[in-house]
Amino acid sequence: MFFVSSRKAGERVLDSLTDFIERKLKLKVNREKSGVRHCSDVKFLGYTILSGGKIRVADKSIDHFKAKVKEITRRNRGVTINQIVKELNAVIIGWANYFHLANSWLGTFRDLDGWIRRKLRCYRLKQCSRKYTIFKFLRSFDIPVSTCWNVVMFSQGWWNMSQKKAVNTAMDLQWFTKLGLQSLQVRMSR
Repeated sequence: MFFVSSRKAGERVLDSLTDFIERKLKLKVNREKSGVRHCSDVKFLGYTILSGGKIRVADKSIDHFKAKVKEITRRNRGVTINQIVKELNAVIIGWANYFHLANSWLGTFRDLDGWIRRKLRCYRLKQCSRKYTIFKFLRSFDIPVSTCWNVVMFSQGWWNMSQKKAVNTAMDLQWFTKLGLQSLQVRMSR
């Protein structure tokens, strides 16, 4: 990868480097992969380099991360929430350590944190299994009786239920902190 200020300069550098590699080094240059592109069109080691020297995590890397989180938080695993958090923490810490050079956030990490917490809320609600058990679980957080019944009776699906205000109040940031869940946003800002 070579970064230059203009397309014309890029084409000139590409020609001279291709010539050098093929003539002097006797190596073959893959013409399909080689080319002059804007820096934001190039993905390198999971990063996208933006103009002005900013670096962000590539979209494909975020998709891989989300796929890994989905695999861990599958609701039919039959594993305790503490085990799920332990597995997630390993992924979050590893991912944050690898992508710590990203300096252009665009709210990505905050959004991913919220999405992970919502996946865990779904998982915990699914563990309750029945409506009455969910009701008792929400009541254990001092959520009013009528609110608990409204959540249980009028929610369609775990994902929908996980965004209800009563569920968010019950399983808030403090609850996740007690579980030991790592925050991607906090780890990336170190």
